[in-house]
Amino acid sequence: MSQTSSSAFFNNFSEFRGNGKSKNFDLRTLFDFSTLQPQVQNHLKNVYACLMGATLCATLGVLISMTGWFNYPLLAVFGSIITSFWLFSLDFNARTQKKCFALMAATALFIGMYISPLINVAIQVDPQIPVTALLITTFVFVCFTLSALLTQKRTYLYLGGLLGTGASIMLLLSFMNIFARSQLLFNANLYLGLVMACGYILYDTQLIVVRANAGDMNYVKHAFMLFIDLIDLFVRILVILLKNAKSNEKKNKNR
Repeated sequence: MSQTSSSAFFNNFSEFRGNGKSKNFDLRTLFDFSTLQPQVQNHLKNVYACLMGATLCATLGVLISMTGWFNYPLLAVFGSIITSFWLFSLDFNARTQKKCFALMAATALFIGMYISPLINVAIQVDPQIPVTALLITTFVFVCFTLSALLTQKRTYLYLGGLLGTGASIMLLLSFMNIFARSQLLFNANLYLGLVMACGYILYDTQLIVVRANAGDMNYVKHAFMLFIDLIDLFVRILVILLKNAKSNEKKNKNR
């Protein structure tokens, strides 16, 4: 019995190289998208390139607002509503794709202007908070995106019903908190929204793949879906970090 165990141990140990890595392990398997059809892979490249462009436009909107060039968050909200409705009302084709991208860029710019006051508050409390929130958001978004893309079975599509129920609960909690002004309800809404933001990344990513397989190649619309998920995740992480920083500051003052 002991000889068999020892033999199995040394056989398993011999599978590892001198650098401590398994002979069968290959980092490229983490980015193996061969299960996706070629047209879907090309579509995803366009989606994430468009998403990166929208993120840069939102960053520009934050900078414009914080420098005082256009510091009107309420007007930015109305602007984002108008451009987003205009975007979804257009048929996506070769003639309109540039216009669709311009409308998405404008929407992202307005959203950046809208969230800039929150970022400014976080900077005043601790300049490291927005940077930390950005890094955490990027890490979480990449991890959940890879999880959705590398899963062959589209099981995350079943999250749609749960996410719809969660959205209804969040809406109810927000309405109740208008009158209750409860910190407990606020925290419940905040953390539930954080979980839902992660769920929507999984759901929307696989939904984009399914729609691309069905012939829907509107990469601007699909990138916009992921952009909203990304912004929602970033804002909630930023609020949580800001809330914790203020709580720690109060504790330090009371000592």
